[in-house]
Amino acid sequence: MKILVISSNLIGDTILSTGVIEHFYNIYPSAKFTFLIGPKASQVYQNFPGLEEIIIIKKRKYNLHWFDMYSKCKNKKWDKIIDLRSSLLSYFFKTKKRYIFKKNNFLHHLEQLSNSFKIKTNQPHIYTNQYEEEKANQNIDKDFKYIVIFPGGNWNPKIWSVHNFNKLLIRIIKNNKKIKFIIVGSINEKAKYIKKIQKNISKEHFIDLMGESLTLTSAYMKKSNLFIGNDSGLMHLAAASNLTTIGLFGPTNDKIYGYSDHKNIVIRTKESYKYFQSIKINSNNSYMESITPEEVYGKIQKINFDE
Repeated sequence: MKILVISSNLIGDTILSTGVIEHFYNIYPSAKFTFLIGPKASQVYQNFPGLEEIIIIKKRKYNLHWFDMYSKCKNKKWDKIIDLRSSLLSYFFKTKKRYIFKKNNFLHHLEQLSNSFKIKTNQPHIYTNQYEEEKANQNIDKDFKYIVIFPGGNWNPKIWSVHNFNKLLIRIIKNNKKIKFIIVGSINEKAKYIKKIQKNISKEHFIDLMGESLTLTSAYMKKSNLFIGNDSGLMHLAAASNLTTIGLFGPTNDKIYGYSDHKNIVIRTKESYKYFQSIKINSNNSYMESITPEEVYGKIQKINFDE
């Protein structure tokens, strides 16, 4: 059986939909999966056990990437197509069955997926390989607790100041010397943030994973104790790696993308998401400053790291 997955190009949405793909894989364990997907998000499936092919699609002007998607798959016959982009593309391909994601902006994204596909969506899951797991094991010292920090993001308005992250880390270290920080993100984010976040903190407290693959990052997350970061694909990667998360939200919707339960915490700005919908957002500015390092630290103190 051949299954085509028309995937989101966004890392976060791709990670959230991994539970859907795992559902189909569990039903059809001998099926071969092909993914139409963007370059960054493609890392999510590089270790997927049912993988046959990853077809990288780069976004082009005038929506020409849709033609690329069509041309790369038009001559193949598929048994099933799973369209996570809510598009019409699957109707141009030969297939026995189509599943098309229908969005609902009033429900959490995971609930949207469950309702749309009429399944109990599995917990998002990231497959790591043996090399990645061994590397994480070699660098994790059981005498320490590990906090994964993501200071970046793909939109300035939702990025908490790196200076606030630095103040928070200094306070954590002051009160607990047996803490190490794993800094995650892209190679471009490393150039912007790594020196500032390490200011006045000994480098022995850091593991720098910025620029590493999503799956290697996940291998470290699976061995860690807490994630703190902005609403982002890396936040979803942490949750999919079964890591307790503190997600920072401002002008994005925590009701759709947040994790707030007995294990995970959402901290949002004093301003509601509805407020941000009512104003004009300047994409050059951050709107996260009403969240203070003291507030985040207060939430950390309530977490049981030994659970």
